[in-house]
Amino acid sequence: MNKYRFLLLPMLLILLVSACGTSGSSDEATQSTLEAISNQVYATGTAAALAEGSVDIAKTAEAAAGVDPVAQTATAAAFAPILAELPTYGVDPSEGKLGWVHPPVTMDASGYRQFEYVNYYLGTLATDFVVSADITWDTVGSTSGCGFVLRSDGNTAALDQYVAVITRVASGHFLFATMDDGEVVTGRDIYARYKDKTFDWSNNSTNRLTIVGRGNRFWVYTNGTLIGEVDPSAPPPSPAFPEEPEQPPANADAATKAAYQANKAEYDLIVQQMRANYAARQRAFSSAETVFERGFIALVALSESGRRTVCTFNNAWLFLIDS
Repeated sequence: MNKYRFLLLPMLLILLVSACGTSGSSDEATQSTLEAISNQVYATGTAAALAEGSVDIAKTAEAAAGVDPVAQTATAAAFAPILAELPTYGVDPSEGKLGWVHPPVTMDASGYRQFEYVNYYLGTLATDFVVSADITWDTVGSTSGCGFVLRSDGNTAALDQYVAVITRVASGHFLFATMDDGEVVTGRDIYARYKDKTFDWSNNSTNRLTIVGRGNRFWVYTNGTLIGEVDPSAPPPSPAFPEEPEQPPANADAATKAAYQANKAEYDLIVQQMRANYAARQRAFSSAETVFERGFIALVALSESGRRTVCTFNNAWLFLIDS
């Protein structure tokens, strides 16, 4: 496991919540979390991680043919619950094979613009896949997330990848970002509880996050419930501007009028910045690559606010769907 400090990049700051049909209302915490996801996330593992004794389960399964019958039975028993879970996500176990089964891991990304990642299986690249994990979060503040890096090329200087996390922001959201050359160029925000009434955004709670990736589409499940479908090449959503300050009546006193003028000036500045950011996102999107066909899968914890962010992953696994 490794910890790094985020380098804030000059990119879009907001993937507007209200632009998505399954999203909740936007707020400052949502914007901060999305800004955090706009930062550089390293997706590759290291030799030190490999030295911790992880085993490529796919290779282990292939080698099982040469192992005694007792060992083969134990391997099949370990895989059985995972294979039985696949139909929940619209995947037949005969469609592919296990890529890996991850040991339990806890990542502490506490600190200002920090993240921690785990990728024990550098030899496993995913095209079409199912990745799933039980995620328990211990966070202070909403601007943090736990989840996956998907199909990353591992180029830390200019990452091409997808980032998919769940966050406690605004009673629980799923956030998806498409990164090209290290910049977020588009994304999606889904209010998890809109469809998954069991989603628990409270601290120290556990939710299961599952992503099914087939071609250029991703299906998102929380706790076994399909909460949305993501097209990573969809253009940035149009901005949803804040409500304009209400103008006081003509006979209002001077103090009230002065307060309105100050609020109106602040509102105009915010709208101007949002328009400029949106225009910049559109320009970036028009020339960006948004389809990444193959890459690494990693577990990730990230924090923007500098407050406590601890993500624990259990029962994590990757299933590779035959293309």
